[in-house]
Amino acid sequence: MERLVSLLKRREDRIDFLKDLITLLIEDYELYSEDVLFRDAVEEIYSILRSAVLEGKSELIDAYELSVLLRGSLDEKLPEPKALLKEILDRLG
Repeated sequence: MERLVSLLKRREDRIDFLKDLITLLIEDYELYSEDVLFRDAVEEIYSILRSAVLEGKSELIDAYELSVLLRGSLDEKLPEPKALLKEILDRLG
């Protein structure tokens, strides 16, 4: 949790923040994957990407679509969240 809070404090660019957040979630997947914090992080990923796409950042559409799948994977039988996190990170550049 402390690492996530420190990410929030040091990043002003939302996409850089997402890259750091997703990298942290992947690296410490076992620590965060079953926690309410993980669900909150997934919501944050979805929300930031949605806002960016709505603001006209069309290069992030693929990442946004994957975040929709990631969000759904928490409740449904979709690809494992860790695989989707890696794919979103790849598409962010």
